[in-house]
Amino acid sequence: MQNGIKMCIVGAGSSYSPELIEGVLGYAHEELPVTEIRLHDVDGERLAVMAALARRMIAHAGRAITVRDGDALAPLLDGVDFVVTQIRVGGMPARILDEKIPLRHGVIGQETTGPGGMFKALRTIPPMLEIARLVERIAPHAFMLNYTNPSGIISEAVTRHTGARFIGLCSGLPGMQAQLSSVLQQTFGETRSYCVGLNHLGFIHKILAGNREVTAEALDYLLQRPDAVSTGGFATPEIIRALRALPIGYVNYYLNRRQTVEQAQARAQSRGEVIIDIEREVFAEARDEHLAVKPPALARRGGGGYANVTFRFMQAITFNRADELVCTVPNQGAVEGIEADAGVEIVCRVDRNGPHPLPVGEIPLAFRGLVQAVKAYETLTVEASVTQSRATAIQALINNPLVGDLGLAETLVDELLAAHGLRYT
Repeated sequence: MQNGIKMCIVGAGSSYSPELIEGVLGYAHEELPVTEIRLHDVDGERLAVMAALARRMIAHAGRAITVRDGDALAPLLDGVDFVVTQIRVGGMPARILDEKIPLRHGVIGQETTGPGGMFKALRTIPPMLEIARLVERIAPHAFMLNYTNPSGIISEAVTRHTGARFIGLCSGLPGMQAQLSSVLQQTFGETRSYCVGLNHLGFIHKILAGNREVTAEALDYLLQRPDAVSTGGFATPEIIRALRALPIGYVNYYLNRRQTVEQAQARAQSRGEVIIDIEREVFAEARDEHLAVKPPALARRGGGGYANVTFRFMQAITFNRADELVCTVPNQGAVEGIEADAGVEIVCRVDRNGPHPLPVGEIPLAFRGLVQAVKAYETLTVEASVTQSRATAIQALINNPLVGDLGLAETLVDELLAAHGLRYT
């Protein structure tokens, strides 16, 4: 990194790419010395649109950052420091199948959670392993910063089966931490929060003001401020009150199952169908040769804030800052009751060598069973993908609390395998 940071975005045809470019440009060169951005995607048309927009945004900002793009990944990896992965295998049509097929059987259809999340993982793990092995061979010192969903399962697959320096990122819990600090500031002063769990199944379970733990007081304070809870990405106040922790909103799928399924079944369009329309607008704006900023329609896409997470990690690694940041890493004894090689989403100290998990200890009993059951599902999903085993895929859904029924698991596995053209034996 002596001559500046070289980063490669894999899946750069994504509508999210302008957010990453905007994120780079939001830092002065001294704060984040990015000198080269390389863009890769298997969809040449989408890549061309996003590469042209990236060049216009950089020129408009008056920055000396080189942009390279191509559909061959290997040449773009030579000498890079960071590889950001954000691929979507099968695109939105595959996502819509993941959403609609489970709903027909009374199970939530969602791209990262439940059967839909499992089949997104089964499609995605093989190409992600290929990408990671290529990075490991060509740029062994580079860090992979992953947003490809389901991020937790992808992270576990790559760290179990390759030697790549891989970090699973998500904007969910960091956004909750920022909201929490802001809301608590006036009453508690500066606070730090710690979490335990899995990606999209995380729980802020400890809050410190200085060296004093204020978790119970802070929770009671938040429950008197429903506006703060509703805008922070948290689960419902009822779930917070029941668990005495601050879960991410995805926990609603598990603990308000009937309601979330009924709401999804009542919608005229699935989320994937909505996003197809939004992305059509994003790309129409991005093709405008006069546009040199992030497309306005991207504000409706969701998932904002992840550029900031990306670059906080880059800064911590580049400048050896030992910042405390949330990511998915192999557990390595940090959380009791979880395998050493299994992925967990917790606070890590991040320096030039990457993330170092901070000890957590036991998962609070109120949600320990839920986390361990979903962790079993995730690990079995990785195994099912690597072995292409139908039986293991069924075992995964038996362990997932959103399914938990053998007959239903068999039906969902067979229908989704057929829908996606996957051949498991």
